[in-house]
Amino acid sequence: MAAPIPDAEVVEPAPCPPDRDLSAVISRIGVAAWSLVGAAVLLWIVLQILARIDVLLAPVVLAIALIYVLNPVVNWLVRRHVPRIIAGFLAFMLLIGVIGSLGAIVAPMVTDQGAELTTRFPEIYDDSVVQIEDLIDGMGFGEVDLWSYERLQDFFQDPDAQDQILSVVWDRLGEVTTGLLEAILVFFLAPVVAFYIIIDLPRVREEAVGLVPERHKAEVLHVSRRLGGAIGGFLRGQVLVALIVGVMTSLGFYLIGLEFWLIIGMIAGFLNIIPFVGPWVGGFLGVLVGLVTADPTTAMWAALVALIVQQVDNHLISPNVLRATVSLHPAVIILLIILGGGVGGIWGVLLVVPIAAAVKILAGHFWRTRILGQSWEDALDSMIESSQPPETLVEEIRDSLQERAAKTAGAGDAETGDGAGPAAGE
Repeated sequence: MAAPIPDAEVVEPAPCPPDRDLSAVISRIGVAAWSLVGAAVLLWIVLQILARIDVLLAPVVLAIALIYVLNPVVNWLVRRHVPRIIAGFLAFMLLIGVIGSLGAIVAPMVTDQGAELTTRFPEIYDDSVVQIEDLIDGMGFGEVDLWSYERLQDFFQDPDAQDQILSVVWDRLGEVTTGLLEAILVFFLAPVVAFYIIIDLPRVREEAVGLVPERHKAEVLHVSRRLGGAIGGFLRGQVLVALIVGVMTSLGFYLIGLEFWLIIGMIAGFLNIIPFVGPWVGGFLGVLVGLVTADPTTAMWAALVALIVQQVDNHLISPNVLRATVSLHPAVIILLIILGGGVGGIWGVLLVVPIAAAVKILAGHFWRTRILGQSWEDALDSMIESSQPPETLVEEIRDSLQERAAKTAGAGDAETGDGAGPAAGE
């Protein structure tokens, strides 16, 4: 009988000297730090260039937003063998049709409420002044004397005041003209740019990939796909969330009988493009209109509607609509919005959150892969929160009923199953 073959001796690798491990860590940290410095310098240069050509910022931003919104529709049509140029044209026609249909539905009501607001503005203004004076006095800041509507009207009718106003307007005429030109560029140039980019997007993507060195191509493609998915999902989702918040706020104010409910709801929905802003502004306007045009009870109902909309948005709508998002703390978002407004005005407010999300993804990926040694998937999964597609309402109700029935059956078996279990087993 042959002798058993002894197990092969396992030779463990010799541990690296501590000084070598420490030097490797320090080297990786140094490379990461200088890379972050280089990225910050590059971002500063880009911002300086944008500041010099800020007239192009608005159409470029709107074109990018249109590309993110319409490109999924174009890709869906292309997968069904529709030529890409026709798919792009159909996507734009669909967008125009949706906007036109909403305008046709909403415009008459907005016109009626706007005319009523114009008629009742003196009364609403004076009542608002009284409410604000009482609020400031009640908070212990002392009595304040705000201008009434009659006093304000006298000021505008004063010849000296009119001369001052005309002087200011004349000095600002250049800025007003520039603003009108920017508006024309935004609404006419941006869709054209977006259309041509959407048509040539596959070729542009291939050319951009061809500029990446071969040894970094796989990583760049991996990060860019996840980055584009997260930022694109945020932009598309934020528009949809703003629409839903506007509808919910308008409907809630309509149900409690608040005047100018549609105008306030539209303001809340539009401002909800900026995270956390819409429901708060809508709630403030709703409470103010409730106090001025109705009574404190209506104002309390308006505050409750705004609170419910905000909670539904934060816990139900946004988690389901924004499928892949970058987790940013609410306090950080508020500070970023303030910083963006101070640096870039309204465009800074609109763009600061997606820019911060992109910077967090890139910096987090670099740090976790180069310093912490994580894989690409682990690094990005820790930065991007992905949620599964929500179930349909019917499926959700069915699963809930099945779960409840199972719990009820289990409770019944627990009450009467001391002897039934063994008997069934026998």
